[in-house]
Amino acid sequence: MTIVEFFFDIRSPFSRIQYELLIRQQNHWKSMTQLRMTPVLIRNIFEASGNLSPAMNPAKLAYLTRDLVMLADYYKMKYATPKEFRKIVTESPMANTQLFLAAIQNHSDEATFNRLVGVIFDGFYQESPQQVWQVDVLRQLAMKEGIASDVVEKAINAMESDENRAQLEKNTKRPIELGGFGLPITLVHSDNNNASWVFGSDRMHIIGHLLGEKEPPILRS
Repeated sequence: MTIVEFFFDIRSPFSRIQYELLIRQQNHWKSMTQLRMTPVLIRNIFEASGNLSPAMNPAKLAYLTRDLVMLADYYKMKYATPKEFRKIVTESPMANTQLFLAAIQNHSDEATFNRLVGVIFDGFYQESPQQVWQVDVLRQLAMKEGIASDVVEKAINAMESDENRAQLEKNTKRPIELGGFGLPITLVHSDNNNASWVFGSDRMHIIGHLLGEKEPPILRS
């Protein structure tokens, strides 16, 4: 049994790309028996590693915005950089999104949770983004995905709890301890208790290699 674990933050546009690429491999790579999605806080990873967020560097942000459009076009996936992206990710309380995901993960089966992550990514990465840091929006998206209202409310009520905050901090500490400096990070857990990780959304062929796959990844859908 090989678990592929995906550390992500909705604020990370390359996490949006990697999410879709990993989903495409689920039924393609038989060795990837489980895809585990772990919400973390990218800002904490930047701070711990001394890395500066690309959103704070205008030249880098301008390039990455163009790069993401080219990647989405190549991979044939739905993507648009939200208007005022830098302002949103630096000024809006988007940690709420990660707190909600950490809370509802404890009350959802893995397949449902993974779909919900995709729905939130889709809602945010459009020119006029849904305000996925707002509780009402998160509630609506979760219920639209078929999650029972009592489960959604339980997660919302638990978002700000010390226990849930500690869980999100624990999640975030793991990629920091691996040596991570940004997102996405994809960790391949092997049967012999060894684990190898890759950074970014352009290493699917390396992930396949770590899995021992002979089939190349599905990149274009």
